Amino acid sequence: MNQFQSMGMQPSPFKGFLVRLLAAILDTVIIIIAVFGAAFTLGIFFGSLLGEGAGLGIFFLALILSPLVTLLYKPLMEASAYQGTLGKHILNIKVVDKNGRRISMTKSFIRSIVYLLLISIPFLNMISWVAFLMIIFSEEKQGLHDIPAETYVVSKYWQGPVPLQDKFGV
Repeated sequence: MNQFQSMGMQPSPFKGFLVRLLAAILDTVIIIIAVFGAAFTLGIFFGSLLGEGAGLGIFFLALILSPLVTLLYKPLMEASAYQGTLGKHILNIKVVDKNGRRISMTKSFIRSIVYLLLISIPFLNMISWVAFLMIIFSEEKQGLHDIPAETYVVSKYWQGPVPLQDKFGV
């Protein structure tokens, strides 16, 4: 019996800011490697056609591919059997709904679009740290991108519904 069980409490399944930040950094590295690898491969393939403009072409191709890959990578991975991106999977965390089940593709796209808006738009980017710091202070460790999608980030080993705070009968 651990200290939480001896006091009649269960440990919180919710994962906080630092582990989620580390997962986001891992995902960024994975996306950068994939995008530049694809752009470089396509640049070699089309380099003979473009001649000396191939380097600039690779750069612009990477700029175009990056948001597209991110827009597909996050929702597809989070709605998959992995229930999270590769970064989350490596760190043993997953994204679930309030019942502890895998989220739908719709919820995953909502979550990803809000996340991408927060990190992509320059003015919002200055404010977005507040939205991400919400994870530290909220009971369920939700960021602004989790709230409209009604999602929670928990331990990969968590089973069943997530223990939510009383929302005054809501």
